Amino acid sequence: MKNKIHPCPQCGQTFEDVFEAVDHLLEDDEEFDPALILPNGYRLMVGSLLKCMYKHSNEPELIEKITQDTFMTLFMAETEPDVIVDVIEDMIVGTSMAGIDDELKHLLEDGE
Repeated sequence: MKNKIHPCPQCGQTFEDVFEAVDHLLEDDEEFDPALILPNGYRLMVGSLLKCMYKHSNEPELIEKITQDTFMTLFMAETEPDVIVDVIEDMIVGTSMAGIDDELKHLLEDGE
């Protein structure tokens, strides 16, 4: 079980994780998703990346894939900025297919 962080100093509410705490502190129409600007203006959405890794922290194989994909994206953005779009598209398709495979496996297991 993950630890709860300190309560909100304004209302005393506690949170499961720091991401919920930050969302609580923002106005309703605000979002906090810091980004790293890559060559050619691409953005690595660091906040979303960290949320994703935290969400899947109990799935080491997925964390390994996310980590390697991110590292390759950074490398390609630095060394081959003209082909970065193709690399990102391949990673997105691969991630989507993995998600579909997981959902299909889950549906098949539930049907047994």
